[in-house]
Amino acid sequence: MRYLIVGLGFIATHIALRLSQYKDTSSVTVTYRSLNPVKEEYVKLLKGRVDVVKADPMDEQFRKLVRDSDTVVNLVGEISGSEETLRRANVEVPTALARMSAKEGKQFIHFSGATSTGATGTNVRVEQEHCKGVSPTTTFEITKCQGERSVMNETEKEGTPLAILRPTLVYGRYAAHVQFVSMYRLAKVGLLPKLGLLMATVNADWLGDAVRSLSQKRPRRLYVYASECGTVPVSRFFQLMAESLKRRGIQLPVPLGIAKAFLPKDIRALLRYSGTSYDCQPFKEISGHSEFDPEEVRLNALFLRDLEKKGKLIPT
Repeated sequence: MRYLIVGLGFIATHIALRLSQYKDTSSVTVTYRSLNPVKEEYVKLLKGRVDVVKADPMDEQFRKLVRDSDTVVNLVGEISGSEETLRRANVEVPTALARMSAKEGKQFIHFSGATSTGATGTNVRVEQEHCKGVSPTTTFEITKCQGERSVMNETEKEGTPLAILRPTLVYGRYAAHVQFVSMYRLAKVGLLPKLGLLMATVNADWLGDAVRSLSQKRPRRLYVYASECGTVPVSRFFQLMAESLKRRGIQLPVPLGIAKAFLPKDIRALLRYSGTSYDCQPFKEISGHSEFDPEEVRLNALFLRDLEKKGKLIPT
């Protein structure tokens, strides 16, 4: 199986490394448009295991990479920025990739987000008819839903395989998103906020196993929440990182209202999903996993410490 993963980041790194472990994988290629200090570290991690190439998915020459693959995996997306930025990353790029993949007769796996429908509650299930009756509210949520609709339309025109994965909070040893960097910095000095937040989570490695499974099953029209079962207290992330860094830590109760005041606008919007859980059975059947893995968080703290020593602790 030949995989093309579009969009270098920590999730792509986990997926690529996971896929490279399987004997039935003949090649994995990860593309990027530009590098920053953290992505340079990802390239080092991938070197010798997978191919990493600079390429623009909006360029017609990208078609050759698609043609030389069996499964195209889109990880391009943005959570914050201007409406134009969000629309390009969450709608235009996925649409172009889905169209290219469909024209070449390739399977397309699109990573969206659990918030794309705006649904909250307990054991949230996917809608019976794709994106019908959903209620996204923020620009991020709206563009994610539009992106899903668009890739669905493009692949239906050619009748090619499509799977849409809606991950919850993705964690993993190579995570360097702003929330994990913030957790690390507080855990390093022994400050462990008790926020009262409960988030549905998914291990980035499990996403790699899901991609492999889907590449074998080749569903035509699948959309599923990618989530472990239940929720995890955000405070546990701080505690696990502190343990890994050998910090005793002081637990500090922080009222949610105060926490909101110090969070970026785009992150604050996600707080309404605190306590929301998703139907985990479909993802368990695809990936073979359903449980939170605390060891990945401990290892994440060590990875971030290593980035800091190199002067590369830059939130991505």
